[in-house]
Amino acid sequence: MFGKRRVERREESAGLGCSGIRGPRGFTIVEMIVVIVIMGIIGALLSRLIAKPIQGYLDSSRRAALVAAADTALNRVTREIRLALPNSVRVNGGNAIELLRVRAGGRYRAEGPSGDILDFTLATDSFDVLGAFDWGEVGIGGPPACSGAGGTGGCLVIYNTGQAGADAYQGDNIAAITASSPPSIGFSRASRFPFTSSSQRFYVIDGPVSFVCDPVAGVVRRYAGYAISAAQAVPPSGGGVALLVDKVTGCAFSYAAGTATRGGLATLQITLTDSGESVALMQQIHVNNVP
Repeated sequence: MFGKRRVERREESAGLGCSGIRGPRGFTIVEMIVVIVIMGIIGALLSRLIAKPIQGYLDSSRRAALVAAADTALNRVTREIRLALPNSVRVNGGNAIELLRVRAGGRYRAEGPSGDILDFTLATDSFDVLGAFDWGEVGIGGPPACSGAGGTGGCLVIYNTGQAGADAYQGDNIAAITASSPPSIGFSRASRFPFTSSSQRFYVIDGPVSFVCDPVAGVVRRYAGYAISAAQAVPPSGGGVALLVDKVTGCAFSYAAGTATRGGLATLQITLTDSGESVALMQQIHVNNVP
């Protein structure tokens, strides 16, 4: 009896169960600390290895977004410049570019035994259009007054050279369209047009358009629907304004007028910055200045 009890007590003190098998053991605090330290070291190494590729991906994505935004803005300005009335592109201060946008163009009747001709020897108020012409672009509805005369359609311009006596901004060769019914266009002008076009060309414009860069506000804005003015205002007053692009930190607009042997050249440069990352894009546009 006494011997059997001593054996059972000895088995219990040795951690044995009734079946004689040792019970489960857990982790010690030291083992857990060692595992945590090792995992921390591995995590730190992995984070250093992964951080640079991830940062590089984020940087490249940011640069791509900036390039896309700048390219879209420059392409929009380019499209507008290619629609400009010949010799109407002008720049003020390197941060604002303005143009008179053409909606349609055609040829006027200058002579003939019949039909309504455009007589440059006296003041007239209508002429017949020759050949194909997009009549839907004439009655665009309520543009700014052309040379002080009200009209219900666009503005008619003939032989714009941008020089004294033939400058649409000065009102020399512009008139408000008052009627358009094929094949005739009616207009309001107190005096005759000063110069004939060698190719009998006329243009219909819907007013001026300006792109103004404001690096302080970090934007480039587009202005339209304001009145034609002899002096280029920055920014123009009246009309509507729309945001073209933001995150702008610099702009450089310039224009070299055309000559008898070459067309004009507009140069546009824009710089965008985001989170310390900057991109600068430049675009040049050849401008046809044959009036």
